[in-house]
Amino acid sequence: MVRDCFEENPQLDLKLRIIGTRQHDARQYNLPSSSEVAALIVGDIGDAIDNRDIIVTKKSGSLKRISELHPSYTPLQYPLFILLVRIVIRWFGYPDFFITITCNPNWPEVKRFLNDTKLNSEDRPDILCRLFKLKLDAMIKLKDKSLFGRVQAVVYTIEFQKRGLPHAHICIFLHPGSKIHNSKDVDKFISAEIPNKDSDPDLYKIVSDHMIHGPCGDANPKCTCMVNKRCSKNFPKIFNDETTVDSNGFQNCRSIQQDSNKKFQAHINVEWCNQDGSIKYLFKYINKGPNRATISLVQNNNGDNQDPNLDEIKAFYDCRYVSAWRIFAFDVHYRFPSVMRLAFHLPGEQQVIYGANEDIEDILNKKTNASSMFTGWFECNKKYSLAKTLTYAEFPTKYVWKKQGRKWEPRQRGFAIGRVHAVPAAFDEAYYLRILLNKVKGPKCFEDIRTVDGVVCETFRDACYKRGLLDDDKEYKEAIEKASHTSTRYYLRNLFATMLITYSLSRPHFCLGKYLATFS
Repeated sequence: MVRDCFEENPQLDLKLRIIGTRQHDARQYNLPSSSEVAALIVGDIGDAIDNRDIIVTKKSGSLKRISELHPSYTPLQYPLFILLVRIVIRWFGYPDFFITITCNPNWPEVKRFLNDTKLNSEDRPDILCRLFKLKLDAMIKLKDKSLFGRVQAVVYTIEFQKRGLPHAHICIFLHPGSKIHNSKDVDKFISAEIPNKDSDPDLYKIVSDHMIHGPCGDANPKCTCMVNKRCSKNFPKIFNDETTVDSNGFQNCRSIQQDSNKKFQAHINVEWCNQDGSIKYLFKYINKGPNRATISLVQNNNGDNQDPNLDEIKAFYDCRYVSAWRIFAFDVHYRFPSVMRLAFHLPGEQQVIYGANEDIEDILNKKTNASSMFTGWFECNKKYSLAKTLTYAEFPTKYVWKKQGRKWEPRQRGFAIGRVHAVPAAFDEAYYLRILLNKVKGPKCFEDIRTVDGVVCETFRDACYKRGLLDDDKEYKEAIEKASHTSTRYYLRNLFATMLITYSLSRPHFCLGKYLATFS
């Protein structure tokens, strides 16, 4: 314990220094930009996982090992780590509003709490985080009050980034009947005008305190937004008599959602958006890893007792940097409605969970092992007529999986959307089964999934092909035939092997049977 160390050695006069380094990911090891209270944990469980071993396949087919600092690493993560939100987009379209709300250290509640103390607001991050969480929850509840129209989905992420005050980025998805179609619709919710000081002094003060950028430029060239003598946020903005939307989908407002600013007394920025750029921005830090810091313990220069044996170079510690938001275990990501992951399997290949000392006969005789979420879907299709009108991914919208009874039951309240487990093409039949699950409605057994026009196909691949869900491989067959006139058999075999390892062929066995003599 640090406390015990100082009690046993009261002569020690040390100070803690946080060190900036370019040898680590700057998103994790960036220096704090404001005064805040945080916990530093030396080592941490994350040290058990060293640097990620990242190998990418180049277009030429060769493999290349890259580091976590490689510029291609972050874009490559997007398909993997924003999949749940992509499912929301598939159901409801692109988000309509992108909202940012920032914690206000001067909230009246904070001032009342610190009124009789000598503490500053940053000295009590616990109060700031708890109060911000209450305000944020209240803002999310506005989705039920039609402030922006009928809301179908909401997702948000919390950022703190060693800046002292937490802030939230929120994406709101509206019902088709509440969508914004033109600049006049934008003016109903968003404005960039300074309120009249005489008619509404309270709102004027809130906007002037929280929504005005700067001063920067010539008035304050040392402002943090200044890059190469210009404001990186492009202020001052051009004055507009009316709201316009540019070719990139960004609006230039005529005249920030003043009702929300007045209610929550904070910086609240509301933007209309009709593209997925906001989703990428929302999750750009999702896999950056936890905040960390490199620290060293050094002698205080003001002290008279210098320890000659203290080696500052060896006194470096790699620490987990934990903010108050993390300490309270508040959610960093939120989404509504919930996304349910739907497992599936090939016939007789469902997962079986058992204890280390259980007898194999007892395991095989358990009725619960024969019933999975996927086969429970078959049974539900036999009982309910509504179930026959839904695909597997649509099923959670109307039915709930009960783990206790291992069965699906009609949904009584709430709403959820489904996401079928992703499967790579290398898994062959499981991959084609997943394709069919997005098309087939109301099957009562595996054979029903393979049935097309009353005929039961031999494999799931054949069923996909017969439904027209796969290409006919015509272009690849033509490539082989054309190459057979001028190339060696060795080259043709390599060409066919390349098509196999890249999963380009929908029915490789048919192609092999047709050109086997050409390859031999």
